[in-house]
Amino acid sequence: MKKLLSIFLSVLMLTLFFTSCDKNKIENEPETTDSEVSTADGILSDFESTDINGNVVDESVFKGKKITMINIWATFCGPCINEMPDLGKINRDYADKGFQIIGIPVDITDYYGNLDENQVSLAKEIIDETGADYLHIMPSVSLNSAKLSQVTSVPETIFVDENGCQIGESYIGSRSEEQWLQIIDGLMENM
Repeated sequence: MKKLLSIFLSVLMLTLFFTSCDKNKIENEPETTDSEVSTADGILSDFESTDINGNVVDESVFKGKKITMINIWATFCGPCINEMPDLGKINRDYADKGFQIIGIPVDITDYYGNLDENQVSLAKEIIDETGADYLHIMPSVSLNSAKLSQVTSVPETIFVDENGCQIGESYIGSRSEEQWLQIIDGLMENM
């Protein structure tokens, strides 16, 4: 059983690697992959995890924010890392507008949620080097059930309201600062 699980996880990681780190392919992907999600879907309305520094985090992290951008990324993904400086800047520039960014590095735990300390250190290093000084949440069983088990490529980005309900669609692939600002401004106008 362990061997089968190991093979499955290896195939999954290889699939993610080969389908999502070709920068040209990602930038040419359609903007969205899912049909519009109703705000009645509380995709992240009930979860518990820790941040990358070990502090407990739950759905209350969304309270008081009109919109939270959830950027799901991996340490092996060049396009993920390349957009992080822009995301850090956007998070700082829009902090007083009821907006925040939260990152979820998906490759720092195993299938059972056990931390790989080397991967955590690498993620922290990437965060520091890119200026992505926003909150980064560790994958957990409840986050896996809520969203992460549906992620097929990284980066994937969703937006949620203060109740953890998804707003609009999922975005596959990296974007420039200008492209993200256009999407964010459009969502903010409708809130």
